[in-house]
Amino acid sequence: MSKLEIYEGVIQKYMEAMAKWDLDGLCALFAPDAQIYSPLLGWLSPRVFMKKMCLLSDVKASSQVPHNTLFSTEGKAVMVKHFTFTWAVKDGRKTTFEVCDVFEFDENDLIAKETILY
Repeated sequence: MSKLEIYEGVIQKYMEAMAKWDLDGLCALFAPDAQIYSPLLGWLSPRVFMKKMCLLSDVKASSQVPHNTLFSTEGKAVMVKHFTFTWAVKDGRKTTFEVCDVFEFDENDLIAKETILY
């Protein structure tokens, strides 16, 4: 299996786990020392970031529409997932925006770093 196929599989699992807000499923995709950057929350470990998002979100009313998956052409272990996210907050507010999540992978094909752009 090529690195492209492996990374695509990891990103697919990520999107599926995010759709269900499966905290353990999401965190299993990350390296032990991984970090996530969010414009909303700054740099956090995956478990802390995901817990904060779960606390804020109305999981059943949030949704995603995938658009593109982009792979680095520079030989780097990087993949970008482009999607539209409808984020419902527990207080009833909803917002829809486009997101690009930049995933950097380690030598074990786990996510070492995620940068969220919106």
